Amino acid sequence: MKKSITLVIILAAVAGCGNSVPEARQEAYKRWYHARARMLYGVAVEHFKVGQLGRASNRAQEALTLEADYHEARLLLGKVYIEQGHYAAAAEQLDKVRQDKPTCDEVHYLLAVAQEKQGRLEEALANYRRAYALDNRNIAPVMAAAEVLVALRRTREAQLYIESYIVNAGEEPGMYEIAGRLAMMQRQYDKAADYYEQALDLDCRNVRYREALARSQVFAGRDDKAVRTFVDLLAQKDYTPRAWVYTMLGDCYMSLGRPRDAKKVYQQASKLRPASPGIWTSIAKAALAVGDAPRAILSARQALQLDAGSLDATLVLGYALLRNRQVTRAVSVLNQATALHPQNGMLRCVMGLAYAAAGNNNRARQCYGHALRIEPENQLARELLNGSGAKELSKLD
Repeated sequence: MKKSITLVIILAAVAGCGNSVPEARQEAYKRWYHARARMLYGVAVEHFKVGQLGRASNRAQEALTLEADYHEARLLLGKVYIEQGHYAAAAEQLDKVRQDKPTCDEVHYLLAVAQEKQGRLEEALANYRRAYALDNRNIAPVMAAAEVLVALRRTREAQLYIESYIVNAGEEPGMYEIAGRLAMMQRQYDKAADYYEQALDLDCRNVRYREALARSQVFAGRDDKAVRTFVDLLAQKDYTPRAWVYTMLGDCYMSLGRPRDAKKVYQQASKLRPASPGIWTSIAKAALAVGDAPRAILSARQALQLDAGSLDATLVLGYALLRNRQVTRAVSVLNQATALHPQNGMLRCVMGLAYAAAGNNNRARQCYGHALRIEPENQLARELLNGSGAKELSKLD
C-alpha cells in the first residue's frame, strides 16, 4: 500500500515537472525575443540617424517580427517610410500605432505628415491639430496645420490660425516666417515686414528670412529700410545673390533719388540675367536719370532686341533719343510703337514731345489731346497740352 502511494506521488511530481518545463521555456523565449527586438531596434535607430534607411527598415521589421506590438519599432518604421517617400506604407504603420496609443502626440504628427504627402489634406489637418492638443509645448503641428490650410486655399483661415497661436511662438522663428508669408499673400505688407523682422531677430543668419524681409519692405513702401536690408544681405559671407535682389535694390535707389547707385546694381543684375529685357530697360532708365543718354539708348535698344514689343523700353528709347537730339529717329521709333500700343497715353505724350522738338506743334497738340481722350486723368498730358497753347480740348480732332 505504501509503495503504491509513493508511486502515485512520484508520477504526480514527474507530471508536474513536465508541465513547468515548456512554460519556463516559453518565458525564456519571450525574454529572448524581447531583448533581441530591442537590440534590433537600437541598431535601426543608429542606421536611421546616419541616413541608412534601407538597413533601418530591415532591422525595424525584424524587431516587429519578434514582437508585433513593439510600438517604438513601428513608429520608427513609419519615419523610415516617410523619408523614403513611401507615404501610404508609412500611414498604414503609423495608424496601427495610433490605434494602440491614441494619446501619443508624435504618432498623430507623423501620421499627418504621411497623409499630407498623400494629398489627404483634411485628415492631415485633423491630426496636426490633435498632435498640438496632446502637447501644446510643441508648436510644429501648428505651423504644419497652417501650411495645409494654405494648400486647401483657406489662406485667410490659415492667417487667423497662426496669429491665434503666435503668442506661443517663443523663440521659434518659423512661426513668424509663416505669419509674414501669409500676410504677404493677403497684401498686408506692413504687417508682413514686422513679422519677418521678428523672424530675423531670432535667426539673424537665415538668408531666406532676410530676403523675405527686404521684399516685404519694398512692397510696404519702406524703401530706405529695404536698402539697408539688401546691403546687409549682399555683405553676408558666402551669399550668392540672384538677379531679383539687385533689381529690387535698384528700384529702391531710383525711388530714393539715387539713380547712380541704381545703375550700378542694375548692371550687376544684367550680368546674372543678360536675357532679361526688364533689367536692360531699368539700366536705360537709370542712365537717363543721370544724364547718360547714349548709355540709355544702347540699353533700351538691347531691351527691344530681346522684346520688340516692350512699351517701357520704347518710351525710354524715344525719350533718350530726344535728350540726345536725335529727333527724327525719336519720331520714327515712337510712331512705330503707336501701332502696337494705340491706347497708351504716355506713349502719345512722349510722341508729342518728339513732334514739338521737331517744330511741329500742331501734331504735338494732337498727341496730347489724344492722350487725354484715352486717359482723362492723365495730368502730364493736360500740362503739356496747356503748355503748348491749346485753347479748347473739345476743338481738337
